[in-house]
Amino acid sequence: MRYVSGLVLGQDGFFQGHVGMEEGTIVEVGRGRREGSEAQGLIVPTLVNGHTHIADHLVPLDPSLSLEELVAPPHGLKHRVLEAAREEDLLRAFLEMKRFMARRGVSHFLDFREGGYAGVEALRRLDGEGSHPFIMGRPKALEFCRQEVHGLLEVADGVAVSSISDWEYSELQKLAKEVRSQRRPFALHVSERVREDIDRVLDLKPSYLVHLTDGTDEDMARVAQEGVPVVVCPRSNLYFGKVPPLARLLDQGVTLALGTDNAMVCLPDMLAEMEQAARLLRTQGCGGVEEALRMALNGRKLLNGQESLCIEPGARCELMVLRYRGGDPTADLVLRSAAESPELVCIGEHCWS
Repeated sequence: MRYVSGLVLGQDGFFQGHVGMEEGTIVEVGRGRREGSEAQGLIVPTLVNGHTHIADHLVPLDPSLSLEELVAPPHGLKHRVLEAAREEDLLRAFLEMKRFMARRGVSHFLDFREGGYAGVEALRRLDGEGSHPFIMGRPKALEFCRQEVHGLLEVADGVAVSSISDWEYSELQKLAKEVRSQRRPFALHVSERVREDIDRVLDLKPSYLVHLTDGTDEDMARVAQEGVPVVVCPRSNLYFGKVPPLARLLDQGVTLALGTDNAMVCLPDMLAEMEQAARLLRTQGCGGVEEALRMALNGRKLLNGQESLCIEPGARCELMVLRYRGGDPTADLVLRSAAESPELVCIGEHCWS
């Protein structure tokens, strides 16, 4: 049995306790410190990165390019680079990002994977290495093909596209309907560069949305009313001159999760993303730390509706131990953890220290 001790994050906040793990499963959660603990500090669930494009780690960043010039399909820089990339380089980028995330306390990530079947299959091939992917595949062309969708879903967990602005809406309707008929999640970016018609977006019945940086209060209220979560990516948005309206989204009742977006702009570091979200929320009139932590933990809800907290006996071991600096534990976790790696990360039977 392996033990860690310290302040454990439970349903009602932090408590002084310990966690025992064996063969990739949590078998004991108790009060008080346990002798022989291999790590001590803040004991919290691993995080789920709600939105990534990890293949973009291959793309050389040109700061002079606009968001559209860099990422818009089909001719943005990233699409040209990835189309020409050698398979071994792509796999190396995947592996580097998966291992980076695992060591930084991310057990799962939801990746918008371009390149059709081949693009998804390449990432799927690395299952078992580092952080675990939940792959949202994308058709090769901006048009619907039932046969391609069925093939894609043989290797992908769901389907995600760029935005309604890039597609003929009738084609997107057929794609979303087909994905839903296969009981798989469908997602898309929305109102990232410009405001898009939220009613048309919601008529596609998405499982979740990404960004909503240019939405109106009415758009946000509609999203909340439909119960659709939104993944926000503050560091990426800020790089491109967009300030994500986190406080407004929360005020309208939207369930928010955090993602890191394009890996050429931001490494997939959820501890850094959580800190940025908290600081941004403070500038928007919110307390910040508790809301940012909740957003970071909400990524787990995107994985088949799992609850955000999972440190309990019988659960799969997905936890990390972060340095405790003696202050308010939530503030220490959110604002003072990004500067260094966790003391210990355990994902199943694999541990990093």
